[in-house]
Amino acid sequence: IVLNCCGPYRFYGEVVVKACIDAGTHHVDVSGEPQYFNGMQLKYNDLAQEKGSYVISTCAFESIPAELGVQYAEKNFPGTVNSVELYWESKYNYQDKSSKAILHTGTWESAIYAMQHAKEMLSLEKKLNSEKMPNLSPKLWMRPYAHQTEGLKSYFAPFPLTDRAVVQRSQRLAYVYEKKRPIQFEMYIGMKSLLMALLLPVFMLFGAIMAQIGFTRKLLLKYPHIFSGGLMTHEGPVEANRKAMEFRFTLKAKGWTTGTPESAAPNKEVVVRVTGKDPAYGITSCALLFCAKTILKEQNKMPGKGGVLPPGFAFAKTSLLEEIGSYKSGLKFEVLNQ
Repeated sequence: IVLNCCGPYRFYGEVVVKACIDAGTHHVDVSGEPQYFNGMQLKYNDLAQEKGSYVISTCAFESIPAELGVQYAEKNFPGTVNSVELYWESKYNYQDKSSKAILHTGTWESAIYAMQHAKEMLSLEKKLNSEKMPNLSPKLWMRPYAHQTEGLKSYFAPFPLTDRAVVQRSQRLAYVYEKKRPIQFEMYIGMKSLLMALLLPVFMLFGAIMAQIGFTRKLLLKYPHIFSGGLMTHEGPVEANRKAMEFRFTLKAKGWTTGTPESAAPNKEVVVRVTGKDPAYGITSCALLFCAKTILKEQNKMPGKGGVLPPGFAFAKTSLLEEIGSYKSGLKFEVLNQ
């Protein structure tokens, strides 16, 4: 099995994927680039199945905590889940005040190139999502505005990026291949103030526009520390600050208890939480290694004989959730209400 940590994957990923599939070797990576992993599924899924090779992207902070969080919510729900809303909060415990960096510029560059080719991403998703899906009711709509939710102090803004796309793709594949009712999913990111939550979508739109224009895109790539407010640097985070970072995913699952007709309004909500430290590096390393181990040890519990798959669908019937939940530096899962 090859563990590929070299991005941006739109430049360096395909050649490794193709070589692995040709050799019948499994491949996992930490990409968060939808154009890359959607493109690989369209181009190589059939060949990977023929060669018996599993190719699984987003085996990192994007998108293992979100995928496993949805699985954990479903396992602890006494009935049928209709929807899950994920609320992401982060805590930056800066031990070294000399640096505010939380990520290396490699992540920044991948995001810039992804925004540059947003039209390509939409085209790939349209081709991938050609199968007709069931008309689910009640429909879960993304809240396009800043808001608060019960039990949490942060103000939340919509965050329809990689985790959302990956979870929805896993749910789609579970329906296509197993006729399992898909769980509707939306994701939001928390801010300390209402103003920050209101401005975040504006900043994201501004960045997406700049990424489309050659001159401004070069500025984004050349001066990441300026445009990210010091959060992204060529040096990356200071070790003491990195290890002190924490994240918290609160997932609210709504649906029907056993025996309740799905034609009725949802009558049950279960709230679960996924937490961990050092998400971008520690959790990412842990997730990648456990995903690789799971492929080697539990192929008989994975779908088919190979393929280019999202992690939620690939590992749904394995012990990945329990394995990464029992590791001292892994993820912590808990049910907040029952």
